[in-house]
Amino acid sequence: MRSVNLIILLLCSQLLAAQFLIKNASVVDVEKKKILSGYAVLVSGDKIISVDKDKAFKLPGSTQVIDAAGKYLVPGFTDAHIHFFQSGGLHARPDAIDLRKYRPYAEEIQWVHNHMEDFLRRYLSVGITSVIDVGATNNFLRQRDSFTTKTYAPLIRITGPLLTTYVPEVYKNLGNDSPFEAMLTEEGTRKSVQEQLKLNPDFIKIWYIVTDKDVEKGARKNLALVKAAIDEAHKNNKRVAVHATERITAQLAVEAGADFLVHSVDDEIVPDDFVKLLKEKKTVLCPTLVVAGNYGKVLGDTYRFTTDELKITHPELAGTIIDYPLPDTALANRYIHFLKNPAQYQKQRHTDSVMAVNLKKLIDGGVIIATGTDAGNTGTQHAASYFEELKAMQAAGLTTWQLLEASTINGAKAMGQEKEWGSIAQNKLANMLLLSANPLDSLSNWRKVEWVMNRGAMFHPDSLITITPVDLVQQQLNAYNAHDLEAFLTPYAEDVEIYQFPNTLLSKGKEQMRKDYLFITKVPKLFCRLQNRVVQGNMVIDHEEVSGFGPKPVHAVAIYLIEKGKISKVYFQQ
Repeated sequence: MRSVNLIILLLCSQLLAAQFLIKNASVVDVEKKKILSGYAVLVSGDKIISVDKDKAFKLPGSTQVIDAAGKYLVPGFTDAHIHFFQSGGLHARPDAIDLRKYRPYAEEIQWVHNHMEDFLRRYLSVGITSVIDVGATNNFLRQRDSFTTKTYAPLIRITGPLLTTYVPEVYKNLGNDSPFEAMLTEEGTRKSVQEQLKLNPDFIKIWYIVTDKDVEKGARKNLALVKAAIDEAHKNNKRVAVHATERITAQLAVEAGADFLVHSVDDEIVPDDFVKLLKEKKTVLCPTLVVAGNYGKVLGDTYRFTTDELKITHPELAGTIIDYPLPDTALANRYIHFLKNPAQYQKQRHTDSVMAVNLKKLIDGGVIIATGTDAGNTGTQHAASYFEELKAMQAAGLTTWQLLEASTINGAKAMGQEKEWGSIAQNKLANMLLLSANPLDSLSNWRKVEWVMNRGAMFHPDSLITITPVDLVQQQLNAYNAHDLEAFLTPYAEDVEIYQFPNTLLSKGKEQMRKDYLFITKVPKLFCRLQNRVVQGNMVIDHEEVSGFGPKPVHAVAIYLIEKGKISKVYFQQ
């Protein structure tokens, strides 16, 4: 009976919330830092009913039984710092590089609204079952409510616009699409908090920016506004997150009652008194180690996607990063020249080093650390950047247990909800991952997700994202331009056929294709520029300009036929 149920489970890409018994599992207890071998976890609806060993269960016949022998059951991961209003693509931040004449900001904002579901599905597909948006807009606050009951959507915790001491010019006069709201007076700041409360944000966010040359003087000048926002939020039982990257702004924010610091201090090595302050206040800190450097890499034209990132990232967004310095090579070349300056490179290395040292000092001092990426910023992709952030945290000296704690229960602590979710325990939200390998052995094992349980519903990771024909074609084009052979081959069927138009067979099978396309790893200036694209059902027709083989580019038309979710045939015509 139970083996039959398991077969049914494996045949289904999604099993709606019901009752599950996951038996013989190695349960990863992130709170006590131990593995519970041979345990059974009973789930009913969206809650964990029990976590026991050697317990006899009397179960209804409809119970789905999963034999997890040899598998590891871990809490779902949390990205404790994201922004839905930012796509992660080249056009995400016009205050960093202004490309609005090529893509109006209204179009960019509409694109991310239209793809919020796609982002959520990508998060869940890699095991991220909770996301914390630490600076959104009124419109995204409203959109959040449409995902409350969707089992494919991770748990969303979100603020309204960032209350700030500085508003970049490009974000002014955007109405309900504005991610910023200026704090000008104490009374006005309190009213801003009250206005946000009408849309029921999960918490309040402050962007504590100092523009004065004397940082401490500027920080203290704005402190009354920060205090007013924190006080008004706490009066209404809302926690407060603060962006503060200088030691003095972070210290003043915590002293004023900030619950959650969403970045590292990067201007100095923090003193022992600062560490003690955060520990005593139980302030959670999210280090976000990779986001600043990603801007430099993208705009300096040195960003290189990993094979895994190319698989996870939305293909359209990855394309904007890989195609850079397009669409404005003149503007881009000024950025490239500046960012490739050795002094600028050393400055970023120093900043990265300070953040890494501070992270190690904080965690050794007992401060609560939560994993977060600042996803949505240019070059820091939703879902895909999570594992690069983990690698940076590990390089800073965190143990695997510390990483697991930071990536699960500590995200819940940032929201003050550790009794509701974040670990595998009775009466908590049933958000869990079944891994095929021990997550303590290697970070790569965190990617070996066999099943995702989200709010008591079971998903196979590959079932969560709908890959369109255009996505597949763009995915292989990105990998071609990134010179990544493995990522290039991923969208193709095992028995793919390559033709010279109309019907001359050039090669058949992915293994032959692997040999034929080895050149993409060997031609350093190889680049395929898309000139035009036509989509007709499951057929995508690209007009391409390929450079790198000689003094002049080669023009060709490529016709891609997609069947069963893979590119099955390609026809080339020059």
